[in-house]
Amino acid sequence: MVSLPARNTPTHKIQLPGPFGDANRSHWSDAGIWLFYNLAGSLAPVWFGLLILKTFHRHPGWADFSQHGEFALYSAAMLAPTFYVINRDLKIPGFAGRQILGLLTLLGTLAATCFFVAVTTAFMEPKPVLEIDQVFLQQGTTVLFVFSAFLAFLVTALDNARQTPDVNVLAERRRKKLDEQYDDLEGQQ
Repeated sequence: MVSLPARNTPTHKIQLPGPFGDANRSHWSDAGIWLFYNLAGSLAPVWFGLLILKTFHRHPGWADFSQHGEFALYSAAMLAPTFYVINRDLKIPGFAGRQILGLLTLLGTLAATCFFVAVTTAFMEPKPVLEIDQVFLQQGTTVLFVFSAFLAFLVTALDNARQTPDVNVLAERRRKKLDEQYDDLEGQQ
């Protein structure tokens, strides 16, 4: 027989609000490892570009790697599979926050597309009358990339929690529900 902890027993686990409460340390850890590999691989052109340029005594700045909207492309590449993860298995319930996460992913992809179309248009021949605000482009696409990476990390952790739920959390929820039903029955007598 399995004994469950008493109702008011303090726990050392931090309970996150809403859908985040379903993800345990393993889910977040796996998502962190996934994010590390994703960032290391997707940003390889930047890492190796810095290394190669340093080898030739060149000292590139951030602008050398972000002035043509490169991070808009990196963002779109991060958001496309995130959108897929959010919207697969639509018939299976349990992906908490699906609508808002899907909307944020679409808005991020739209922003990445707008940034990149603006840059591509600015460098087409004949040159358009408008000039690109390089500072805004660099900062905007960098912030968009950080947002994209965070959103992808979050979706991965939530999907991990959905795919491999913590049975202890499920058992605790079931116990609480049974306790509430029992208390309701007791109150009716």
